This record gives sequence, structure tokens and C-alpha cells, in this order.
Amino acid sequence: MDKISFDIFEPEKQKFKLTPNWIVLSLWTITILFLWIFDNVLPPNSTGRVAWLVCILIITMYYLTRSYFKYRPLKGSIKGEIIFESDSIVINGKVFALKDIEGLDFGFIDFYGEVSFINGDFNPKISQGVNNFVTFKDNTKQTQMVYFRMMTKNSSLTLYPFINEAVKLKAMSYYRAIDLIDIENVTKPE
Repeated sequence: MDKISFDIFEPEKQKFKLTPNWIVLSLWTITILFLWIFDNVLPPNSTGRVAWLVCILIITMYYLTRSYFKYRPLKGSIKGEIIFESDSIVINGKVFALKDIEGLDFGFIDFYGEVSFINGDFNPKISQGVNNFVTFKDNTKQTQMVYFRMMTKNSSLTLYPFINEAVKLKAMSYYRAIDLIDIENVTKPE
């Protein structure tokens, strides 16, 4: 098996960020409150009221259209490299032997450039590919969880030999491997 490497992603601590969803929600909330409070002050078909609604509608359509052509914010940083070798995982130079690992698990969530059309919001819909992770317990029983970036839809295919080796060494459950890569790709342990 060749060495397989991915960029490590370190998420930042959650803190409030002004997103397109918040902008559009705030604008429509202010508009509805303003029109409700000043209902008797401005006539229903006044130029100011119509102009305001047209501006809000244009801003809403701008964020909606833009969301299909923009990448989601990274919300963290790319730091280091994770390398999967035939008998170990190397995280920023620190080697974890596969024979000393327990409870190995992967999450293949997205890849760089994946477009999510399901979301009914105004936030960007093109993925950065950083929601993928590997988690395991090392020889000191410390749980290690590392997020990494997958650049293509089929990047997880490159890990099939590694996953089979992990099943063989009992670092990963046979049934979890079946969940990840399908039964026809998993080598049954002896």
C-alpha cells in the first residue's frame, strides 16, 4: 500500500459570525417590524415602501444566487498532514502503529467542491471538504480525533487497503468496515 496523505483541518472554537442567513433574516425582520409599526404612517402603495421592499428582495435574491457559486467559510485552519501507511497513521510526524490502535473509525462526510443543493438557506453551498475525520484510541488509551480534507469524491477509495489492514489487525470492527466500504470490498478477518 502506498502512503496516502491528507491535509489536517483544525476547527476553530465556535463563535458568532455574521452569515448571509443572519443578514437576510435581520433585513426581513426589520422590514416586517417597520411596516407593521408604521402601517398607518406610510400609505400601502407609497414609493418609499415599494422601494424598500424591492431593495430587500434584490438583496435576498443576490444572497440566494451567490450561495450556489461560493465556497463555505473554512471556520478553522489547515495545519499539517495526516499520512496513512500500511501499518501506521502519522499525524504531523507523530506515528501511531496500527497494531496499538483500538476503535478506529472514519467519517467520510464531504469532499472539496461538493455542492449541496438540499440546504434551503442563503449560506454558501460549495464544500471545503473538511468534515471528514478519523478517530481512534492510541496505546495510552487517549482518544485521537483528526479532521482532514478530501479533495475528490473518490478520495475515500484510496483508504480501502488501509481499512482492510486495520480490520485484519483488529484496530477496526469488521462490521464498521462493511458500513464504510461495503461488504464486497472488505477482507474477512481470520
